[in-house]
Amino acid sequence: MDIQQLYYFINIVECDYNLSLAAKKIHISQPALSQFISNFENEKDVQLFNRKQGRLNSLTRAGEMIYQYALQIVKQHEEMQEMVRVEGLKQKGTIRIGLPSLILRVYFSDYFPNLVLNNPNVHLEIIENGSNDLRKKLINGEIDIAILIEPTSLDTKNYEQHVIQIDEMVAFMDPKNPLAQNEKLEWQDLKGYPIATFNSTFMTNHLVTQKLETHSTAHQIQFTSSSWDYLIETTRNKDIVAILPRPVEKFFQSEQTDFRHFRDYIPFNFHLCRSFKKKYTSVENFVFDDLINYFYQPVE
Repeated sequence: MDIQQLYYFINIVECDYNLSLAAKKIHISQPALSQFISNFENEKDVQLFNRKQGRLNSLTRAGEMIYQYALQIVKQHEEMQEMVRVEGLKQKGTIRIGLPSLILRVYFSDYFPNLVLNNPNVHLEIIENGSNDLRKKLINGEIDIAILIEPTSLDTKNYEQHVIQIDEMVAFMDPKNPLAQNEKLEWQDLKGYPIATFNSTFMTNHLVTQKLETHSTAHQIQFTSSSWDYLIETTRNKDIVAILPRPVEKFFQSEQTDFRHFRDYIPFNFHLCRSFKKKYTSVENFVFDDLINYFYQPVE
């Protein structure tokens, strides 16, 4: 079987041996699919399927063995295709950069367009996600550079990391919330207040949960989302407190939402990360170095 025929074979099994359904799924005619099965079984003198009343019913022992090989071969073929795509992009000067949506909007909305306009040989593929998912993509080689919230949980022996921004998590609330009377907050001040924050795909969720657990208030997290604007909206005319990165305040009107710093705040620092390699392309080095030079903040 060639790779296309392996796809046909796998789809027949996945469609529970329903040739009509499989044919529709892979966009060929049912007679052509039936002919493929007959030709293979006759030419190779091996039966792939058990039949009942003229219909395919299950895989034979040989069919099951071939099916397992087919799954492996198709998986490897798809991985090879992705590798070819990625290597082709790299040779064209394409760099895949992963970062959280909020960081993209706050810090990079001007930087990335200017970088590409001023350097026509540079092509960027931007991947937005939470830090936890981005770390996995970096480890799996799905992105070249990741901008991750501290702690990155990366092995420093295998990954180059630079702090490029330093900030903090704060408490957002309705101006009429009683906590808005405080100049700064202690974590125990949150007792009795429903809490909103980013969902578990974000590193900040784990940082907030850990901090609240030390004050026995983690159970008060009642609202989670990947959308900071939704989380801010949950506080309007309610006593809900949204714990989010301070840069969120740039995107709302101060008369509708207020925020307070914590005395013992959770850092919101993010790192520029990439894996150590023996050799980088010239474009990879250029983009990485430019990011460091533009954003780097020395830690005091």
